[in-house]
Amino acid sequence: MPTTTRPRPMFGMLDGYRPITNLLGAGDPNINKIDDRWWLFFGGFQRNFRNNLFSASLPKGAHPGENLDFRISTDPARPTTALPLVEQPEKGEWDHYGLHEPCFVHGMRRTPQGDQVPCRRIYYTGRSSRTTTGNDAPFAIGFLEHTPDGWRRHPEPVIVGDSRNPSALGPKVIFADGKWRMWFRAAPGEPAKGDTPVAEIHYTESEDGISGWTPPRPFHSRADGFAHAYVLETASRYEMLLSPTPNLFGEAHYPPQGLWLSTSATPSGDVRDWSTPQAVLDAAEGPAWLRNGVLGSSLCAEGDPDSAGLRHVFLTGVHSSINWPTYALKRLASLRRPPVPAPFYFTIGYCALDLDHG
Repeated sequence: MPTTTRPRPMFGMLDGYRPITNLLGAGDPNINKIDDRWWLFFGGFQRNFRNNLFSASLPKGAHPGENLDFRISTDPARPTTALPLVEQPEKGEWDHYGLHEPCFVHGMRRTPQGDQVPCRRIYYTGRSSRTTTGNDAPFAIGFLEHTPDGWRRHPEPVIVGDSRNPSALGPKVIFADGKWRMWFRAAPGEPAKGDTPVAEIHYTESEDGISGWTPPRPFHSRADGFAHAYVLETASRYEMLLSPTPNLFGEAHYPPQGLWLSTSATPSGDVRDWSTPQAVLDAAEGPAWLRNGVLGSSLCAEGDPDSAGLRHVFLTGVHSSINWPTYALKRLASLRRPPVPAPFYFTIGYCALDLDHG
């Protein structure tokens, strides 16, 4: 059976993000090696109460796991201000209130001259609702594309919901066998406190990753209980890291929280081609900072033959429910700054997964 190291926190809401001053929260870490450096893309909740996408990186030559000192990219003129990848969309845009759940992809696109050239994209969840839970408008999926002038936001969503599941969220995208392939969460919306979580994983594919997406088909049903499905291509197979809707408010009617792993020989959109998901992390047995659940996880492999079975997992943990006034008084008594009042608290963290024991 695969073994998982005890998760380690990197940065979270309870302790803040100093010296960064414009972020109240951060989550959904997406790990990628770009050129010769490791990068985390993540969603950040800003002091203007809107979400955007941000990045952090390791020093050149550093490896994830050995070094977790990811530095958040900042505005050159304001070193304490985290720099968003793109400007906040204008009021009235479909994603004005938030860009969430980034997924970076190396792929290919066709130029106006008909040539196939490499490209880099980040697919994300967009929010037009003021609220993130119990939302009053559906979520949809869009993307950014990297250009010589930096990241450029595609103006329209590429995947939207339907009458059964008005919201499309959590895009997990790979480029394989000449196609853009997406697994995403189809749901009525983000559940508010007291709601029963409802989610399905759907699959769709496209030749150009923008239009012509095939009609989304169910992959994991509502009965399976999964809400997030991150896919990694390795040298010999495809691996999928799964998790359910996180138990943000610590409610008794939620499913068990943690991470599961499934594998396939091909990038199939048919769940029957994937192995039965195997539990690799039990949140209830973990540290307090993830005991209410895990979301927005990603994993990577370094390609070192000596560590072929090692996976680096980056995740968002939801802290076990706390009483803010009591917690704040304890912090003040120990001469520590109390956290920002919030209904729940996220922490970005890391664990290693050793598949050689599988």
